[in-house]
Amino acid sequence: MRNIILILITSLALSDSYKEPDYALIDKSGNIEIRQYSENIIAKTSILDGDDQMNNSMFRTLAGYIFGGNDKQQSIPMTTPVITSRQEGSYDMIFFMLDAKHKEDLPIPNSSRVEIETINLGKVITIEFAWWASKNNVRKYSRKLEKYIKDNDIEVISDMMVAQYNPPLSWPLSRRNEIIFQIK
Repeated sequence: MRNIILILITSLALSDSYKEPDYALIDKSGNIEIRQYSENIIAKTSILDGDDQMNNSMFRTLAGYIFGGNDKQQSIPMTTPVITSRQEGSYDMIFFMLDAKHKEDLPIPNSSRVEIETINLGKVITIEFAWWASKNNVRKYSRKLEKYIKDNDIEVISDMMVAQYNPPLSWPLSRRNEIIFQIK
């Protein structure tokens, strides 16, 4: 019950005006963009690949850290997007720590499941879509993006990432999701 209340409070406390990582827009074609990101600090948690039902658990783990589950009992501002990806047998979820310039600027997580890391997405290609980031929608939009990538001879250098920008209880039509690939 406590976890459900935490998720509801998180959903209600969050708005569409979250801080997002800065990027330079390189090109845009409809709902497809090519962007350049710089380095950012993230909080990450991982589970073994194949257990997608653990998304809520992963979210609660990271939310626990930013809502004071750390050595300083310090709250850290929520940011967007929340990104999930599969890499080398793991399923990862990340929150951006946009107020930190260095990993050492952040409090130490109480949970051993939270890692503080640096990420440099670099040059990426994205496709934006509304509604839920369901398996069907992710499959549908990743196929559209992969066709665009193939048609434009773009070289992908990462696994697919799914970015979700809205709280869980947001109206489906106004939801913002993206499929992201790092590119050369």
